[in-house]
Amino acid sequence: MTWLAWLHLLALAGVSAAPLEILDIKGPTLAHGGDQTSGKGCAPVHAGRLDELKPPWRGRVARISVKCEPMPGIDGEPDASISAVAVLKPGTVALQGIAVVELRTSESWAHGETNYVLKARYDAIADKLTAHVRRQCLAGWKQTEAAPGGWCAVSADAEHRGVFIQTGELGGIWLHPDADDPTRTIYADAWSE
Repeated sequence: MTWLAWLHLLALAGVSAAPLEILDIKGPTLAHGGDQTSGKGCAPVHAGRLDELKPPWRGRVARISVKCEPMPGIDGEPDASISAVAVLKPGTVALQGIAVVELRTSESWAHGETNYVLKARYDAIADKLTAHVRRQCLAGWKQTEAAPGGWCAVSADAEHRGVFIQTGELGGIWLHPDADDPTRTIYADAWSE
């Protein structure tokens, strides 16, 4: 099959030949029913189907898995904490030119987190990604050196052997080695009450 035929097949599948750069793109919906857990717990939660993914994600995800754990809601009624993983097709998604192999999300009324699992060792990309996140954070404040309240400053994250950049009142970006695979890096965008 010629390269032109491959490009045509990728286009039909909704995938371009170049990887999708995802830094400012909303991730795909991996779990459905999360907005209906208050008072019901995990009952309405289920994994999204691959054919339901919207562009630009259609054709880039190989599989989705969802795990739901009951937890008390803010009002004491049943609620849920939902975790989802999307295994991405090789070469279809990148963050700052670095291949993304999985998206992991976790959410409840008390927290939200999206992890981008990068196919590169932390020590090989830490400086590049840290500088990029800091620039993005400062640009959001229209600053070049410092932002109000110490936001955008880089601090050590001893627990994960990486760094933390506070990007908002309730959260920020963590960069650290993947505890399960040292050849991968976690870029985590998270907040919590």
